[in-house]
Amino acid sequence: MLVNIKKIIKKVLRGVTKQPAPANAKLYRKGDSVLVNGFGINAPLAIDNKVYLTIGDDSIINGFYNFEAATGEVKLGNRVYVGGGHFICINKIEVEDDVFISWGCYFFDNDSHSLDYRHRLNDMQNHLNDWRKGLSNYNTSKDWSNVKSAPIKICRYAWIGMECKILKGVTIGEGAIVGAGSVVTKNVAPWTIVGGNPAKLVKEIPEALRRK
Repeated sequence: MLVNIKKIIKKVLRGVTKQPAPANAKLYRKGDSVLVNGFGINAPLAIDNKVYLTIGDDSIINGFYNFEAATGEVKLGNRVYVGGGHFICINKIEVEDDVFISWGCYFFDNDSHSLDYRHRLNDMQNHLNDWRKGLSNYNTSKDWSNVKSAPIKICRYAWIGMECKILKGVTIGEGAIVGAGSVVTKNVAPWTIVGGNPAKLVKEIPEALRRK
């Protein structure tokens, strides 16, 4: 009799990692993927009925997903592994199918503050005002219109090494590898290896190791 190995593996994973759904589970959809201990999502200014995080099937997902503004969305594809780290999103972060993301990585699709010091002074004053009003989220009255943001895209088969930082507007191409500890400020070409701060080309992946 044939055995459906895929179903058995899913059943085992669900049993091992089963945990109560977070109180904010309405903020995300996860398909049949596994959320491991340490997973979290925060959207203190969430819009009613907006899904901020979408996860495909057969993925193993850790990490913290932070939406400081009412805007933003993170999409994780099928068979994605996220070992940990943080996703800070007010725009869009998309991770395609079959991507590996090691622990301790950060994804920022925005600059957090303006280049203009006067806007940063306003940010600080708004933080203080929100705190003194007793608000648990002291970004409540932050003006995000002065903050630059742009989507991040991680294409399929890519591998992001541990403790990398991926900044706004970056696309990491198909099958690319980002070396541990790198800071990625520009697009990474498909089937290349990059590393460093800022990340630069180390070498191209041989043709024999690329998807045909």
